[in-house]
Amino acid sequence: MKISTLLIYATMIIYANESFAHERKDWKTLQDLSKGSLKNIIINQEGPKIPELELLSIDNVSKIINSSPGEVTLINFWATWCVPCREEMPSLNKLIKSIDTENFSLVVIAAGRNSDKAIKKFFSEHNLDNLKSYKDPQGKVSSSINVFGLPTTIIIDQHQNELARFLGSTDWNSQEVIEFINAILRHDHSLYAE
Repeated sequence: MKISTLLIYATMIIYANESFAHERKDWKTLQDLSKGSLKNIIINQEGPKIPELELLSIDNVSKIINSSPGEVTLINFWATWCVPCREEMPSLNKLIKSIDTENFSLVVIAAGRNSDKAIKKFFSEHNLDNLKSYKDPQGKVSSSINVFGLPTTIIIDQHQNELARFLGSTDWNSQEVIEFINAILRHDHSLYAE
């Protein structure tokens, strides 16, 4: 077995055994909303805290991305060479308008080797002006939060915990997704078990 494979398994074991911050009381409601375009979403009853993410802007300026308390953040990892990633990007751009609240943000991260020219061209051709776009050229951020395939989308709750993860592409502007995000946004501190 290769060393890299062992490191991946070790990272996954450590990640799975981390102490978790909160257990959601509305987990069953969210499970019930996992249908249609969200039928394959993985919802965490107790999600790990998502750390600050050190990324590069499209202009190669170092940026620290941190989900704000009280805000739901959707982070999509993609690549210019990934066809399913490219197909779902317009629906992510529309989702931002469909949710339309200051308590929701959406960030897309080009993971791995993606040329600046290809990223800018793709965004321009598809009018993706609603998306905050960053790069993770060496894959350090991706691997630190166990993103091993593309596209991968992570939903971070109001307490900066990973609430859900979706592996693969979907229609992010579907009614199921909008209802799911709105259910998360309606949550308050009383929905956590003591």
